[in-house]
Amino acid sequence: MATLNTLRTKYGIVLSIVIAIVLLAFILGDQLSYRGANQEIVDEVVMTINGDEIKQSEYYPLRESYSQFQQMGEDAVADMTARTLLYNHYVAPALKEAGVVVAPAEVDAYAAEFGQMMANQLKQYGWPDDQIIPMVQNQWAMESLTAEQNLAMEKFAAMLAKGVYVNRLEVEAELRAEALTFDGRYVAVPYSTIANDAIEVTEEEVEAYYQANRQENPAYDSRIVRYVRFDIEPSEEDKAALEAEVKALDAKVKELGANTEAVKGAVRTAGGKVGTYKTFASLASAVAEAFEAGNSYGPELANDKWEAHYLLSDVTAPVSYDFEVATFDNMAEAEAVAEELKANGGDFDKLSEAVDVATDSRVLANMTEAQAKNFVNATEGAIFAFSDNGVPAVAKITALGEKQRFVLTADVVKPVVAGEKTIRELNHEVESFEAAMGEDMESFQAASDAAGRTLAAVTVNRNNYNAQMGRMAGYIPNSRQMAVWAYGAKVGEAKRFSIDGAIYVAMIASIDTNKFAPRNDMQIRQAIIADKKYAQIAEQLTSIDAVVEGAEAGTFAGVKFSDNTLAEGKGDAKLVGAIASQRETGREVKVKGATAAYIFVVDAINGEVDLATVETERTPLLTQRENMLMQNGSTILASKAEIEDFRAEGTM
Repeated sequence: MATLNTLRTKYGIVLSIVIAIVLLAFILGDQLSYRGANQEIVDEVVMTINGDEIKQSEYYPLRESYSQFQQMGEDAVADMTARTLLYNHYVAPALKEAGVVVAPAEVDAYAAEFGQMMANQLKQYGWPDDQIIPMVQNQWAMESLTAEQNLAMEKFAAMLAKGVYVNRLEVEAELRAEALTFDGRYVAVPYSTIANDAIEVTEEEVEAYYQANRQENPAYDSRIVRYVRFDIEPSEEDKAALEAEVKALDAKVKELGANTEAVKGAVRTAGGKVGTYKTFASLASAVAEAFEAGNSYGPELANDKWEAHYLLSDVTAPVSYDFEVATFDNMAEAEAVAEELKANGGDFDKLSEAVDVATDSRVLANMTEAQAKNFVNATEGAIFAFSDNGVPAVAKITALGEKQRFVLTADVVKPVVAGEKTIRELNHEVESFEAAMGEDMESFQAASDAAGRTLAAVTVNRNNYNAQMGRMAGYIPNSRQMAVWAYGAKVGEAKRFSIDGAIYVAMIASIDTNKFAPRNDMQIRQAIIADKKYAQIAEQLTSIDAVVEGAEAGTFAGVKFSDNTLAEGKGDAKLVGAIASQRETGREVKVKGATAAYIFVVDAINGEVDLATVETERTPLLTQRENMLMQNGSTILASKAEIEDFRAEGTM
């Protein structure tokens, strides 16, 4: 099965619930918006899917089945709940109608394969036998929630792929695009040769153009959110307190001197960390200079952060280690094998009991002290027992890399942030602002002016989505919570948000439910003017030799289908496409370009299309088409669903 194969080949031990999230997100896209404010649980309608009412009595049990798993955050729980409801009420019936059905026996087979695969992996990674079955059961408890959905979508994807066909002409077109180049002549007449005010555009033409082309500009219903931002900034008192804290730690560390274990403890207690081995050459120059002179750097304030670094170990050691390794069930067994291996000269084949031996390699850089303990001072041929990420193992060093200088440090990095008192005072200021701002934009503006604050605006729509940052309110990073709220709020409704070190007080200024982008008269008039200019110029371009005012003649050579221009920025993609589509020479062709009207003649077609490779090339093209259909075509099922979401924040 595709899902299990992915688990095996790419992810190893992975929470299988991630697969469910990815698959459903892939299928359903970003259909849903979520709404805000705690509600008492009553059997009210939470959402509708194509007119089917989803009540809280159905929503909450499903939500609870996901929320029991601590690995899932609140957003993931909300997404999975909504997507499963969409699957149950819309996608599953559509799949069934298309002939895609998952039998209970298939789920059972999936469970068996999943369990065996998970057990094998856990055993491979050294899990005790008595813990494997409970872990597999726990993982299946999560996987089983979406197993039927996953299997159904695998079948649907396979069905889509079988419907893809690539004919011979398509393959030939691909071969032509790669193999052929074109030489010839052209004439360009820029639209700028005709003055804009010489072209009349009526209101009726603008409206007709908008109606004919509005499908190209879906609007994704939007909200205008206006907000005031209160930055959470540290006070002078906060800065002084942090400076005193890091300097007190520094004094303590220097008092401890060479007692590295005590230094580690003091740094960790203060919120610092013991780092990994790194090459001396990779240190910042200031830190390296400090370590050459002593055992510490700082504390220093730079970029609103206090930094201090303390040298724990300074060694010259191999950069890398190649070794043979065997793993065991427990450390006692590993230690016994290590001693036997030392006694027989390091030959794994001469052990009293056969073991599975593999080869491995490690680099010292980025190893922790514990990880490096057996390697850092090892010589070629060294044999030792060690814990390999929790798995008892025996290693024999077979080769060492060149030696470099490495250091191990304890590091303190503390950003200057606002303290509790500062935050409390800012919250009081925000509360005073909220009390004065009223329930409409006029009073919101007045409160902003009175407080000396800037009232900004941002547009929230269903297209404000970034794969790395999630749903956003316009350009405000990490503002999913504001975007979620905006789709459940009414005009004049306000709310406070804490986002990335700032407090936002936001109000819904307006709501636009249009299905298409509003009419942009200036843009439309420019398009109509360009069309009319082309029509006028095309009438004069009776041939490539015709005399037309403002015409610019030129030649082209070696033009390929993949080019964007003829050369040196001349021409445009429409002209190139028309040239590369020609099958014969000597034919005069007119083209409506983006900024000019063109007429061209192809004088020579260079290169040969090897038609003998058509069948060979058909397979990769077919695979490409199948993948594209599976990625884009599967959204069709969900895209046609009519969804109304009435959830409140807290019912997410």
